[in-house]
Amino acid sequence: MKIFRKLSIKYKLTFVVLLTAAIGLTLAGSASLSYDRIMQKRALAEEMQILSQVVALRSAAALSFSDQKNATANLNTLKVSRSIRFACMYDSDGKVFVKVVQGEVNRECPSLIKRDGEYFKQDYLDVFESVIRNEEVIGTVFLRSGLEELDDRLQQQVIVSVVVLIISLCIAFALTARMQRQIYRPIIQLGKVAAQVTNNNNYAIRASVENDDEFGKTVKAFNDMLHEIEQDKKDLLQLAYYDPLTKLPNRRMFSEEIELALDNTSKDINKKVALIFMDIDKFKTINDTLGHDIGDIFLKEFSKRLKATLPDNAMAFRLGGDEFTVIQNSVAGKEDVIKTAEAIFKKIAPPLLVAGTTLSMSVSLGIVISDGNDTPITLMKNADIALYRAKDAGRGNYQFFS
Repeated sequence: MKIFRKLSIKYKLTFVVLLTAAIGLTLAGSASLSYDRIMQKRALAEEMQILSQVVALRSAAALSFSDQKNATANLNTLKVSRSIRFACMYDSDGKVFVKVVQGEVNRECPSLIKRDGEYFKQDYLDVFESVIRNEEVIGTVFLRSGLEELDDRLQQQVIVSVVVLIISLCIAFALTARMQRQIYRPIIQLGKVAAQVTNNNNYAIRASVENDDEFGKTVKAFNDMLHEIEQDKKDLLQLAYYDPLTKLPNRRMFSEEIELALDNTSKDINKKVALIFMDIDKFKTINDTLGHDIGDIFLKEFSKRLKATLPDNAMAFRLGGDEFTVIQNSVAGKEDVIKTAEAIFKKIAPPLLVAGTTLSMSVSLGIVISDGNDTPITLMKNADIALYRAKDAGRGNYQFFS
């Protein structure tokens, strides 16, 4: 402290600016990185939980009848997520029933089956989900997801944060050396803003620009940095709730919306909520014969048509692959849902011309109507059962759960 008192005002200002900027930016960057890491892990855990629940629901029949082919097909749907390393399905005796592996590395299923839930390890996430039929546990679905994407993202963010910190410190040093007294008040103001951002974790706060000189530009750059961080958070929210290919809401938003719809419906005895599960018929053939690029174009066009045909009280979601769902609120009866289903069939009926190839669109629908007294899992299970009935009936039709 004595040494600091002996320094000239020039170096005092330089020291204060560098120290304040370094602490503020470091804490803000650390808070942002920690927050992003926590949210990414939470989003991954929720996504894997939903995937395991869907597979568990769809595999009850396969386990009951020892149908390894359908059980394997259900596990193969998990490969839509590149982070999943492998997945296993156990029977009621705890023995491995089927296993699928992503990539060429052979992996062994865990011998110890844990309670339902998500378990983070050093470099992977394990998820266990019971397969239930008639309120009896008949097996377990297990999947392991790697954290490589999260680690790569963290590494890139750390590098960017360090670069931003170094650049900011260099700019602060240069301006302080030239402006001295003229920048005293703006420094204090900037330091306060940095502290507020750190303490409140609020990147919408901006520093006021009092001068139109070099330091004023630094303040603007600081505000731009906060804007970029704020925009990154919004982009993360977009990625968390929307499918990047079709721009439709994804599984995570679907889980929240179905709970909200059931809660609202339970409060109004005159209204019901309808859940429509749908699979595009023979989409796998399009992917296998024409390639994933054509398949993506097909999915985008299908999503566009689906969204355009829905009434105002309905919302479409993409669960993954060729699996889509629609939540229709304020339903008076079957007639409302039938009208929606027929509108979907009519809208997707025109063929799609892609790369000189004419492709026809067909979809199978499984429909369930609830008065709000069902759980999301029960509603999804019943819709899935109705969807299977529609497929068994020859595809290109709808079936109600009853």
